[in-house]
Amino acid sequence: MTRRTRGLVGLALAGALGLSGCAGHSRTAAGATPAEAREAEARISEHPEERERPGDEQAERDAFARRAIAALRAAGEKRDIQYDAEGFLLRVGSKDENPGETLFLGNFFDEYLALAPEERNEVFTQLVRMRDRPMLPKTFAEARPNLLPVVRGRTFFEQLRMVMKGGADKPVPISWKPVGPFLGAGLAFDGPDTLQYLGPEELGRWGISFDEAFTVALENLRQRSTEGLEQLAPGTCEAPWEDNYATSRLLLDEVVRRCRVRGEPVVVAPHRDVLLITGSEDEDGQRRVAEKSLRAVMAPRALDGRALRLTAKGWVPFMPERLSNAWGDFRKLELFTRARDYDEQTQRLEKLHEERGEDVFVATYTPYQDEHGRSISYAVWLKGVDTLLPKTEVIFFMDPARGEEAPPVGIARWDEVAKVLGDLLVPVEGLYPERYRVKGFPTGEQLSGWQNDPGELFDEDGP
Repeated sequence: MTRRTRGLVGLALAGALGLSGCAGHSRTAAGATPAEAREAEARISEHPEERERPGDEQAERDAFARRAIAALRAAGEKRDIQYDAEGFLLRVGSKDENPGETLFLGNFFDEYLALAPEERNEVFTQLVRMRDRPMLPKTFAEARPNLLPVVRGRTFFEQLRMVMKGGADKPVPISWKPVGPFLGAGLAFDGPDTLQYLGPEELGRWGISFDEAFTVALENLRQRSTEGLEQLAPGTCEAPWEDNYATSRLLLDEVVRRCRVRGEPVVVAPHRDVLLITGSEDEDGQRRVAEKSLRAVMAPRALDGRALRLTAKGWVPFMPERLSNAWGDFRKLELFTRARDYDEQTQRLEKLHEERGEDVFVATYTPYQDEHGRSISYAVWLKGVDTLLPKTEVIFFMDPARGEEAPPVGIARWDEVAKVLGDLLVPVEGLYPERYRVKGFPTGEQLSGWQNDPGELFDEDGP
C-alpha cells in the first residue's frame, strides 16, 4: 500500500464545497486532454496541504528498486534484471523464461517503510529468498502434501493481466476462483521459506484440474487448523495462525463456526495473517472487529477491509444497520478498500493506455468525509474527454470550457445518472473494480434536473 493510497482517505471536495475553484483549463471541451483532466480532477479533490509529492515518492521507489537489484547481484544473480517503474516490479531473466521470475516490489517497499532504518536490510534478505525458491516437484504426488489455498483480495488476481506482459491470449499466470464479491482463492505450493502461486502451466504439467488440486489443498489446510480460535470477547474471535494462511481459514466453515456468535457469522480479512469473526447481531463485536481491521488494512500485505456474512448460499457482503454504532467504522473500511483498489487499477490502466498510445482519462475514485462525519465517494465526469469512470456514489459533471473557477454544471447520485444516461455509460468488460466508458455528456436539460449543492447528497440520518 503506497502513501498515495493512504492519502486517499479523507480527501476533500475543495472546489465544490467552496474551498477553492473547480477544474478545467480555459479551452474548448473538445480540446481537453486526459492530462489536463487529471489536473482538473486534482483541483476539485485535494486540499493544497494534502497534495502529494509524487516525484519524491517515485524517487524513493526507484532508489528502493536499485537497492533490490544490488542485493540480487550480491547474492549471485547473473541474469538480466529489468525494472518496470510503473508496475513497480523486477523481471529477472529473458522474456522466454518462466513468468514466475517477476518480483513484485510493492509489499517489500511497504515493509521497508514500516521498519526502523537499522532493520531495513532484512527486507532485501527476504527479497533475495524469493529468487532462491526451490524448484517445484515434477509430479503431483510429490507436490500434494504442500498444496494450500491462498485467499487474497480479488483485485490481486484480476489485475495480473495488466501487470504480466504477453497479450490477451496468454494464460493467466495464477489459477483462482472468487470468494464472495471481493475476495479470491488461489493455489500455492508451500515451501520452507516462500510460497509459490500455481497457475495453468504448473497444473497442466501435473495433469490435474484446478478444482481437483483445490480440494486437496483444502484438506491440507484443514489438517493444519485444529487449534481453537482466540476469543477477543464473547462471540468475537480471531484466527490464531500467523502462517500466511490465516485468511484462508474462512474457506473452512467448521473453523469459522467454532466462534459462537450472535446471529450469522461475519468475517473481515484485512490482512493475510488476520481473520476476525463476530456475529451479524453483535454490535459490540462488530465495533471490536472494525477497530482491529482499521489498523490491519494500513499494514503491509493488507487484503480487504469489507465484511462478509456466511449464509446457506455462501459468503455475501455485510454492513451493520445504519443506526448501529459500528456502521461508521465499517463504512470507513469500505471506502478505504474501494479507494485503494481503484487507485491500483488506475495506475495499471494508465500504464496500459500509455503503452498502446491511447489518449484515455482514467478517472479517480475519491472518498470524502465532511466535518459532521458524513461520507460519500465521487468521480469527475468532464465534458469532451474520453473517460473510464469508476462506479461511485456521486458524479460531478464538469465543463472545462467554463474555466478554472467555474462550479460543477451538475451533481447527482450514480443511480439517478444511470437511469437518465444509461446509454452513455458502457461497462468495460474484464475490469475489476468495475468501470464505465462514457459516451458523450448530458444535455443542458438533463443537467438542469440535478442539483449543484453536494451537501444535499448526504443522508441526513448519518454519515
